[in-house]
Amino acid sequence: MIGRVVGKYKIRDQIGEGGMGVVYRAEHVTLGSPAAIKILLPQFTRDSVVVDRFFTEAKATSAIRHVSIVQIFDYGRLPNGQAYIAMELFRGEDLTSFITRHGVVDPKVAAQIALQLLSALEAAHLIGIVHRDLKPDNVFLVRDPSAPGAIRIKILDFGIAKLVGDQLGTNPKLKTKGGSILGTPAYMAPEQCRGGDEVDARADLYAVGCILFEMLTGRPPFVAEGGGETMAMHIYEPAPRLHQFAPGLPVELDALLAKLLAKSPDDRTPSAAYALAALERVPIDPLASEVQLAGRPTTQPALPADVGHERIPRWIPIFVITVAVVIAAAAAFFIGMS
Repeated sequence: MIGRVVGKYKIRDQIGEGGMGVVYRAEHVTLGSPAAIKILLPQFTRDSVVVDRFFTEAKATSAIRHVSIVQIFDYGRLPNGQAYIAMELFRGEDLTSFITRHGVVDPKVAAQIALQLLSALEAAHLIGIVHRDLKPDNVFLVRDPSAPGAIRIKILDFGIAKLVGDQLGTNPKLKTKGGSILGTPAYMAPEQCRGGDEVDARADLYAVGCILFEMLTGRPPFVAEGGGETMAMHIYEPAPRLHQFAPGLPVELDALLAKLLAKSPDDRTPSAAYALAALERVPIDPLASEVQLAGRPTTQPALPADVGHERIPRWIPIFVITVAVVIAAAAAFFIGMS
């Protein structure tokens, strides 16, 4: 694919790959502006359901006008039939690795990330789009000097988004079959875990609660060995309270998380706007200093649940090690001579 033109973009190099497709860095053929091109592997392009969901991601994402939603530039098929999406290219760090590096995220940083998440979800929900697979893997942190802490979140992967209504040309084949389950167990609302179509915007708010809880405590609300057991805990076990794991945090934050993690959608925080206003009232000092992201640049996931990061050529670590050995040997020689 290197050097080929996809739509209006010329592919320069490969930056990620997953089990279902490949991501390339590309440039607009006339403007020279950068982009990321996601291309489905041929065997999945022949699966109409996979392709429909792939294009659902493009339609849903491009319909949301928000700075924290990744931009979609174009989508379509190559001459050989392979499906592709051209999207915004950015560098930064996914929230999973950010949490792993920090263990427990500073409450000021966690609150800022959650505020941006809720703001983006408010924009999506207003036009009838429910993400349904929010998780740290699908939240990307990039550098933005205009944002608090100089970080900006980007929500990725609307591949299993629920398009409410027909304003986006919803394909009937995309409707969830009764009893089917879509999502990631650690962050799924109880109604998602049960399966069926009764999933609305409040399921995304439950996922935000799970993500915020994990940032503040270093673990998601429910931890189990298997996905089935985790889903059963979401359905039947009361959500743990924040003060059990982080007793020093404001009680208002504890109360907000309890509302976000309510079992019944009717008992949950009613909207992203409501949760956003509640979080803004929590007495946490504003984020003033710049948040440091990981040093190695990364890119967005290649495809849902299959993250592909920018790869380092094999010769680089070999070269570095060789140089280090030569320098050490030379130093030892001169020390011996002296």
